[in-house]
Amino acid sequence: MDKIEEPAREGFLYHLWLDRQFESQTLRTIDGHAVEILEKGVRNYDSGPDFLNALIRIDAELERGDIEIHPIAGDWYAHGHHRDPRYNHVILHLVTMDCPPSFRTIRQDAALIPTLNLDNYLEKTAEELQVETDVRAQRFQCALALEDKSLIRQLVERAGDARFNVKKGRFSERRQNDPWNQLIYQSILEALGYSKNQIPFRRLAETVPIETLWSCIWNDPPDRARLKCEAYLFGAAGLLPSQKPATATPPMVKKYVEELDILWRHFPFRAKIDTLRPEAWQFFRLRPSNFPTRRIAAAATIAVRFATDGFIGTFVKAIADVLQKPLKVCRELERLFVMPYHDFWSHHFSFEESKSITAASKDSCLLGEERSRDIIVNVVLPALVVYAEEAHDYKLKNVILETYTSYPLLTENDLTRQMCEQIFATPRQPDIITGARMQQGLIHLKKEMCRPEQCDVCIHTLTE
Repeated sequence: MDKIEEPAREGFLYHLWLDRQFESQTLRTIDGHAVEILEKGVRNYDSGPDFLNALIRIDAELERGDIEIHPIAGDWYAHGHHRDPRYNHVILHLVTMDCPPSFRTIRQDAALIPTLNLDNYLEKTAEELQVETDVRAQRFQCALALEDKSLIRQLVERAGDARFNVKKGRFSERRQNDPWNQLIYQSILEALGYSKNQIPFRRLAETVPIETLWSCIWNDPPDRARLKCEAYLFGAAGLLPSQKPATATPPMVKKYVEELDILWRHFPFRAKIDTLRPEAWQFFRLRPSNFPTRRIAAAATIAVRFATDGFIGTFVKAIADVLQKPLKVCRELERLFVMPYHDFWSHHFSFEESKSITAASKDSCLLGEERSRDIIVNVVLPALVVYAEEAHDYKLKNVILETYTSYPLLTENDLTRQMCEQIFATPRQPDIITGARMQQGLIHLKKEMCRPEQCDVCIHTLTE
């Protein structure tokens, strides 16, 4: 093959980074320092570094931060990252092609960060691997699409069960270290953050644990308790207007913000916590109704709703009278999360904007049925199965598994649409996809199993 002059696409490099087992190799930066990859980080689909919250070891020193990937090392400067403070938490710069040992990656805060050439740890250069992958993709036809509908249904359902078991396994593992209330609280907050704000929501849950919130509101009426939780969470998130330089507060927002500021100043644990940076939160390319400000307000309401009986106790009590009716179990759990109205956030997207949301707008709902169902399928049901096994309550376990099996369709997303296009030649969900279990199966196939020219592995795994 002639030498390829064009660098690989950045998107292809992201897949290389995620798919290859760099953790098992002894890596060295271009200037000779040993690098060990412990956690690759979470893909950032917004502006800023490519992967967030990675964990690596440089020589003998552990570092947690972000990772930036470029086909050509000089893109760091061509893209202006050396002048951008959002890249001041980058701890590793990954590059390809011919990167000279003398190259240096310098951040806006003048810190020198290590540069690692991925080409040194691939069987071929990244650009050669991309060409080969593109050629294979052109010949690729999904083998599952060639099967009859009954087998497709069976395999997608099994994939849905596999995804549920993965989530269940994560809860079991985390239960070794975390009590139920904190574990579920943190998982719910991560779900509220979607992919773009999952990491800061996790850090917020760690910074202000649920027991800390409950200890501060145990004797308050619900409205006062909710306002206090909002103040503590917004303050710990670093998102109060008083925590940002030169932030103007519109007159119609001022009274609410002043109440939050007073409560935050009197938060008993304020001096003991490290507040998050405002720039940790992503607002870019988010629908305003999904802004982290509104999701934090929803988290405060959730904290108050579950304060009396805890998460598990509230779940079990809510479904106690409908255990034989899975669809009613769904509805009772959804009621715990749906928030149709908030006296401030039903009319605002952020502290800074003064334009109100109209009462008739769908966005006036603080937390709707769609997001509530996502939380139930991805957090509540797998957590309850682990709890039932731990408590040897096999009746409850069977009810929850049956609820998952019969749970109605959730909202479509990019992954389900991609898999429907691949299997059924249409991005719209066909009639064969009948519920959340099968949607979860499509997601599992896309994220964990679907690789060009490996269909035999995929189908064999699901039919074992």
